Formats: sequence, structure tokens, C-alpha cells
Amino acid sequence: MKKPKGKLTFASSIFAAGTLIGMSSCGVYGPPEPPAQGVYGPPEYFGIEDDNTASSDQISPEAEVPTPAEDEELSEKEYDPALVFTWPSDDPSLSVVQDYNTNTSRIVDGDEEIPVDIAMGVYGARVMKCDIDGDGEDEYLISESEGTGTGYSVRGLCIVEKTDDGYKQTVYDGEYFMQVIEDRVIFAYDAESRDLTISAENDKETYVYIETLEGEDEVDDIIWRDQIGVYFEDGKVYMSSSVGFFFKGHGWPEYEQSVELYAPITVDTDSQIVVGDIQARDGDGVKD
Repeated sequence: MKKPKGKLTFASSIFAAGTLIGMSSCGVYGPPEPPAQGVYGPPEYFGIEDDNTASSDQISPEAEVPTPAEDEELSEKEYDPALVFTWPSDDPSLSVVQDYNTNTSRIVDGDEEIPVDIAMGVYGARVMKCDIDGDGEDEYLISESEGTGTGYSVRGLCIVEKTDDGYKQTVYDGEYFMQVIEDRVIFAYDAESRDLTISAENDKETYVYIETLEGEDEVDDIIWRDQIGVYFEDGKVYMSSSVGFFFKGHGWPEYEQSVELYAPITVDTDSQIVVGDIQARDGDGVKD
């Protein structure tokens, strides 16, 4: 996945805006280890490249929900039922089923099955059904697992709504949310005070959050791209990003002092979204 530049300054060593050094694909958003097979997803499966997932400049709310092409018939011997996973929701009649034999996904809502074209990362899909845009009709919202690996999890948002001809879906991928953070958030670290200042440009004012790091290890880098989340809470949808630290001499990022960025997402009747005010909190509040 392409990783956009970030905005990071060090008070003791000023780097040009738009520069990050020593980036790593590590982090701890979502389950800390790949789930066991038969529960959340096959452990050997660490995501796929989804060429059909829209990036920030490719969003097409009018795209029709694809009907999967007929796959070559799999013999009973070749087809492995253990590679079919059901991702439940708070509603026992609603789930997403992903078949890793055929790389296909579908929403199951009672007796109805709706094919969807979403990413099939190991951490699986989350689904919610509600009238998110206030038009009087329920939509399906899916948090898709796009990129996964040890310490790495990137999610996107898929909106599926009923039309006169069936269903259409709109996807905002993890890179879209990375770009939102890139455009609106500045990280500034003061090596002397060990203060990390996060400034977010919101609609009405600039939000500022300061975290003082413990210990004495020198900070080499700040990591925020590896943990992009989309989660549901109380009938609403949110995006998030876990912020971790690379300390000098350490081979992996530190998340014991992590900070979580989060923001509500609103959805209009044409499936256009608006990412609301970005705020920060202690990483203990991270959602899966």
C-alpha cells in the first residue's frame, strides 16, 4: 500500500514538513496477533491487494455492487469448508461471510444474501445495518480488513445501499483515511521536554493534544500509518489511527505509550462521507 508523507517536526532537529524517517510497517491496532484458523480467519492469510478498492481519488458512489463471476467448479476434494469464515455482528441475523476458496464475500441478513466486493484481510470484516444517512432506508456499513500482518492492520469503509436495480457499494479505503490525517494533523516532538504535540485542523478550531513520554530513550520516529481503523459504536461509525514511537536502538515501535487519533464519520444520502473533528486519547481506548 502506498504510504503518503507525514508531517513531523523535532524541536531539537527540525525536518522539513512532509518528511518522516525510518518508517516501518509495525503497530498494534486490532488483535495483537493473527487470530486462529476457524475463529477469525486463516493465520497464513495476511491480506490481498484489492484492485477494486477505491482510493481517495477513485471514489464512485454510483458503482453497482458487483455480481461475482462464476468460478470454476471446485471438486469436493479441492473445496475446503474450513476456509469459509463468518464474521458476526451485534445482530445475530446479520453477518459477513468470506470464502477464501473463491475469494468472494457476501452480506447475510436473515434469508437474504448480498454479494459485496471487499478486501479479505485476516482480521475479517465488521458489519452494521442502520439508517446512517437519515433517508428512511437502512444501509449496510462494512469495516473491511485491507492490509494485515504481525503488528499491522489497515481497514477501510464500505457502504452498501439498496437501489431500484439492486444494491450499490461505495468504498473508502485505508489510504483515503491516511490522506485525511496527512492533510489535517501535525505531529511535533520536543526532545528536551519529551512532549509530543498533536495538532488537528478541525472545522471550527485547531485541536491540540500533548503527551509527555516516559523514560529516557531518544525518539527516532513517530508511526501512525500502520494502524488505520474503522469501527462502529452505538450506531455510529468512526475512523482511528494508533500513534506509536520508534526509540533509538529499538528494532520495533513502542506502543505502551501510544496515542489514538479518532474522529466520527457522517454519511450523506449519496454515500459521500465527512470525517468530523479529529481528537486524541490514551492508546488504552483503541477499538478493534
